[in-house]
Amino acid sequence: MDYLVEVKDLHTYFYVVEGEARAVDGASFAIRRGQVLGVVGESGCGKSVTARSILNMVRPPGKIVAGEIIYHRTPEESINLAALPPMGREMRAIRGGEIAMIFQEPRASLSPVHSIGDQVTENILLHQQVSRAEAERRGLEMLRQVGLPKPEQIMRSYPHQLSGGMCQRVMIAMALSCHPRLLIADEPTTALDVTTEAQILELMQALQADYGMSIMFITHNLGVVAEMADEVVVMYLGRVVEKGTVIDIFDNPKHPYTRALLESLPRIEQAKEWLATIPGIVPDPYKVHPGCPFFARCSERMPGVCDTIAPPPVDLGDGHEVRCLLYGGAEEAISPEAIRTSAGD
Repeated sequence: MDYLVEVKDLHTYFYVVEGEARAVDGASFAIRRGQVLGVVGESGCGKSVTARSILNMVRPPGKIVAGEIIYHRTPEESINLAALPPMGREMRAIRGGEIAMIFQEPRASLSPVHSIGDQVTENILLHQQVSRAEAERRGLEMLRQVGLPKPEQIMRSYPHQLSGGMCQRVMIAMALSCHPRLLIADEPTTALDVTTEAQILELMQALQADYGMSIMFITHNLGVVAEMADEVVVMYLGRVVEKGTVIDIFDNPKHPYTRALLESLPRIEQAKEWLATIPGIVPDPYKVHPGCPFFARCSERMPGVCDTIAPPPVDLGDGHEVRCLLYGGAEEAISPEAIRTSAGD
């Protein structure tokens, strides 16, 4: 398998007054070279913390407590990013240089007291051995490549002088200025209007094709995932409950949570009907959930089974994997057919 990054049994916890919050609780998935991985789930399911864990950017009171994040820099060289010192020289060289990230709110990520040109240039100087004049030239070219009008003027501007969409293009230019192998996009279009969102998505698709990089696209918008992704990971309460190709997830979803997310999508033919919703909320991450974390909200739950047995990953073939006792793992004596009958009683 031509994987760029493999996340193996990742656990990232936050230690606060309320207790131990298991933001990421045993997540495993892989990002292939040159492809787009969509990561979906409700707020509080661990998507952003997983992304920050890959970049080793989890700050106290958070901590990666277990698991591996294997970055295959070359076919011969692999690095466990989780084992590197977060502020060590090697991790800082990888962060921003080989693995870059753009955030949901660009204005919060750009310095208000430095010009756009200074920020883009400094990012290039940090990761590449070039002169300041060359860094400025490359920065100007990147602003032009992401479609910003009058890039020379943008270089002299400050974030407050630009629109939200322009700031997001600046962030994309900064992230791509060092030609990273992996771009992590954490809900990059949530704060934008639909027209600007469409432009940003089109831009990212074009740049991904031009550079041949991998993208980890984190979003709650399943429509964006259907358009952008090659493979999809569905997260719930810090765990990966289903993963597969975009066709697997949209045409043949298996986990009740995945099906519930898809059923909640608005449809034109249902314009005059109430939108379907998932009852309840994501459980408290400070509590230990011994069984399936989706148990309390699941319409197919089996009391005494789903709330006591942690569902193991079940391989459905061709990379489609689900964690649900409807497909095995409860007991050898309980067949999937018997489980489905029990769920319907």
